[in-house]
Amino acid sequence: MLNKELRSGLDFFLKLMALFLFMFFLYEKSYRDNYFNYDSIPYVASAHMLSGNNYIDSHSYAWNLLEKKVDKLIFQDLCCGSEYRRSMFENPEAFQSHLPAYRTKSLYVLIVRVISDVAQIDEYQALKNLTIGSILVMTFLISTLFLQRNLAIYLAIFPILFLVQVIPVARLLTPDALIALTMFLALILLLKNKRDLAYVVLLLAILFRQTNIILLGLILILELKGKNYKKFTTVSALALAIYFINSQFFESIGYWKTYYAGLISMPSTFIDFNPPFNISIIFSTLLGKLKWMLGNAELNRVIALILITFLTSLYYFIKNRAADFNLVILPFLFACSALLTFVMIPFPDFRNYSGYLISSIFSLIYLATNSKN
Repeated sequence: MLNKELRSGLDFFLKLMALFLFMFFLYEKSYRDNYFNYDSIPYVASAHMLSGNNYIDSHSYAWNLLEKKVDKLIFQDLCCGSEYRRSMFENPEAFQSHLPAYRTKSLYVLIVRVISDVAQIDEYQALKNLTIGSILVMTFLISTLFLQRNLAIYLAIFPILFLVQVIPVARLLTPDALIALTMFLALILLLKNKRDLAYVVLLLAILFRQTNIILLGLILILELKGKNYKKFTTVSALALAIYFINSQFFESIGYWKTYYAGLISMPSTFIDFNPPFNISIIFSTLLGKLKWMLGNAELNRVIALILITFLTSLYYFIKNRAADFNLVILPFLFACSALLTFVMIPFPDFRNYSGYLISSIFSLIYLATNSKN
C-alpha cells in the first residue's frame, strides 16, 4: 500500500515538474523574446478606434507606437518590406480599406481594448499578454485533462504541443492563440456533455475569426442525429445572425477578396478592389498550394498533420462509434474543420489550423486512453 501511495505521489510530482518546465520554457521563448508581426499593426489600430479615434489617428498611432518599440531594421521590414506594406504605411486611406479584415475579429479587438485599458498598457503589450496567456491557460487545461492518465501518456502531451507549434503561435500577435484556447475549452465542455455551454463558446468564437462557424456547423450534426431539430435551428440561426451582423457592421471585405488577396495577388489598396470571380481559380490554387507545400520542408507538416489527424480520427470513430457516438465523433469533427478550412482558403500557415488540430489530437488521445473504451 505504501509503495502504491509513494508511486502515485512520485507520478504526481513528475507531472507537475514537467508542466512547470514546459510552461517556463514557453514563457521564455514566447514572452521574453520580443516579436512583432505585421498583423499586429491593424489590430492595434482597430483597438485604438474603439476609444473613439478615427482611422487616420489610429493609423498614425499604431505606426508611431511600433516605431518606438522595435529597432530600425524590423520597422523597415514591417513598413516597407513589400509594395502592400509600404502602401499601408504611407497611405491612411489604403490602410483603412483593409482594416475591416481585422475589425471583423471584433470580440478579439474588444478584449485587446479592455486589457489595454484595465492594465494600463499599450495595445501591442495587450496583444502579447493575451497571446501568451491564452497558450499558457490552454496548456494548463490540457495537463488537467490528462492528469489522471498514465505518466507516459501525460508526458507525451508536451512533445505533441511542440509538434503542433504552440511556441510560434504563442509569439504571434494574432487571434490564433485565443482561438486555440476557445476551441479546447469547447472541447472540454463537449467531453463533459455540457453541450449548451460549448455552443455559447463556439458562437463567441465566430467573433474571433468568422471561419470558426465551420466547426460550430459540424458540431451541430450531433443535434440532428439526436433529432433535436429545435436546438439545431436555434443555434444555427444565432450563428448565422452573428456572422452576418458582424460582417455588415464592420463592412467585411468578404470571402473572395480575402481569398484573392491572400493567395493570388495582394493589392496595394483595397479601394475599388474587385477581382473577377472564377471557380476554376479556386481549384487550381488549391492544387498549386498543395503541391508547393508538400515539397516544402517546413510547410509539409501542415498537410501531414491535417491528413494524419483526419484519417486517424476517422478510423477511431468507425471502430468505436457503437461506444458513445457523441464523444467518439468529436476528434473527427475537429479534424474535418481543419480540412475544410484548408480547402476553402489554403493559406500556407499552420496557425490557421492549429486550434482545430490541437483539439482533435488531444480529444483522440483522451478518448483512446480512456479505460472505459
